[in-house]
Amino acid sequence: MTGSGTVSRYFFTVGFFHWLGVIVGVNSSKWASWWGGFGSDIPEFGILLVLFRKFECHADGCHRVGLHHVAGTTFVTCRKHHPTNGNTAESIAQAHADAKKAA
Repeated sequence: MTGSGTVSRYFFTVGFFHWLGVIVGVNSSKWASWWGGFGSDIPEFGILLVLFRKFECHADGCHRVGLHHVAGTTFVTCRKHHPTNGNTAESIAQAHADAKKAA
């Protein structure tokens, strides 16, 4: 014999997956709603990823937006890692060389 908790969990689970299917767009046959709904956003996520990678600071481990070009190099850094704010290009290069030696 099942209790009322089991029944309510069942209806919650069914309702949740129905809601998720409506939001994602997979509630119709042959996946037409998927490609017309949530699946059509996949290229937009790709564009955002490319833009994020393009404008990301080139210092390792820093995920800030890099808008400041380091003179004489191809590096783009955030204001925290730009040479005029304490870290110089030489110190970044030296840290890189030290890290390669340690690896």
